Amino acid sequence: MRVRYVVALTAVAVAAGCASAPPRATTDEVARAQALVGEAEQSGAQQYAAADLQEARDKLQEATALEEKQPIQAEHLARESAVDAQLAAARASDGKAQRAVQDVNASLNTLRNEELHHEQTQPPVTDQTPPPLPPGPPVPPPNASQPQ
Repeated sequence: MRVRYVVALTAVAVAAGCASAPPRATTDEVARAQALVGEAEQSGAQQYAAADLQEARDKLQEATALEEKQPIQAEHLARESAVDAQLAAARASDGKAQRAVQDVNASLNTLRNEELHHEQTQPPVTDQTPPPLPPGPPVPPPNASQPQ
């Protein structure tokens, strides 16, 4: 009888130990979301997509809090957090690209203005032909050097 009692207690303890740890899939999803939020932060999402980044952080924090007690809900939140983080990173990339285009356009406008100013301050050139070359040694006809 005592052996059955010990075996039963051991089984309950093992089951309780397994139940206290979140499933591996949940843990993996939370870790993935953490990595993606970190990548979004490094990509400049705070500057270009602050709301999306904050949404990802909030869902990740909630997923972490629910990981042990409600692993299925935690896994869903972690996935949503990952998607929000990817969106924030994409918007940051887009924002940087748009900024680069604006910088290039500003540089082109500056060059155009400088060229226009240069043309207005220089006297007009009337003759576009280059000056003639000085005379050089005579060139023999093509077949003149061959004996006939």
